[in-house]
Amino acid sequence: MCPCRAVARLADGHVSPVDPATIDALLHTQTTPVWLDIEDPTAADIEVLRREFSFHELALEDAARRRQRPKVDEYGDYYFIVLYAASYAGDQLDTQEIHCFWGKSYLVTLHDGAVAPVAAAVKRWSSGPDADERTVPHQVYALLDEVVDGYFPVLDAVADRIAEIEDAIFDANESTLRELFDLRRQLLNARRALAPSRDVVNTLLRRDIAVFPADLIPYLADVYDHSIRVIDQLDLQHDLLSSSVETYLSVNSNKLNQTMRKLTAMTIALMIPTLIAGIYGMNFHYIPELGWDFGYPFAIALMLLCAAAALVVFKRMDWL
Repeated sequence: MCPCRAVARLADGHVSPVDPATIDALLHTQTTPVWLDIEDPTAADIEVLRREFSFHELALEDAARRRQRPKVDEYGDYYFIVLYAASYAGDQLDTQEIHCFWGKSYLVTLHDGAVAPVAAAVKRWSSGPDADERTVPHQVYALLDEVVDGYFPVLDAVADRIAEIEDAIFDANESTLRELFDLRRQLLNARRALAPSRDVVNTLLRRDIAVFPADLIPYLADVYDHSIRVIDQLDLQHDLLSSSVETYLSVNSNKLNQTMRKLTAMTIALMIPTLIAGIYGMNFHYIPELGWDFGYPFAIALMLLCAAAALVVFKRMDWL
């Protein structure tokens, strides 16, 4: 059997780790719920699933591939489910793909690397106080609930980061704009992966596919409600990021306008002395101040006075 983690509810009602090599015997009993969790599945693991569980080739093909869309496929007496868990670390929003095979007496999960919601769901199912709540549907519910509820801390962390960016938006630079676009791209990718989870839960919740016992329906409806809230938060945060980008561009445009005003004011202030110097620099013999002893100081003073008057006017216009 493959190197993986397996837990089972034994005849005495207790949930304990079991040797994966004994799973084939447990499956034949049809009365011992088994949770087989495979981390970093290999081709050999897929072959074991083909041999021990006789899964359909299309389901095994999907299980071996990545970037599957969240979905529920029905194959006679079992289901193939694709879900995504979310994580946020180092200002990076990531998603982790989870593949599930759900049969009458087993749940098989496959994923790359450690996935916190899967480990939490296994622990939750194993340590439940009521042995009657350790059936396979309770396994699936525990997994769905942990995955969907795991979205909220991630989205809260993203919301905090957006708030930090908004607070610093008026002193932002180009690196802030790059971060805004990068975070918006991460949110779009996350929405593509997480939003269809609502359809997965809705498919399992539909009464025409009676896969959950009646006592679990209200709990599953609660998971569905949480998935809708996740989508709403994703859309809201995407809108906030778009607004932040627009605000950043508006702030930069306003700064550019202020700079252009200042440059215009300085240019006009310098043009007046240039005009005066140009007039007195004309090559005409009869210029009234040409033979005046105070002509040069008068011209300089006139230039300074006119430039200062222009600067005062622009200052009052709030251009400087």
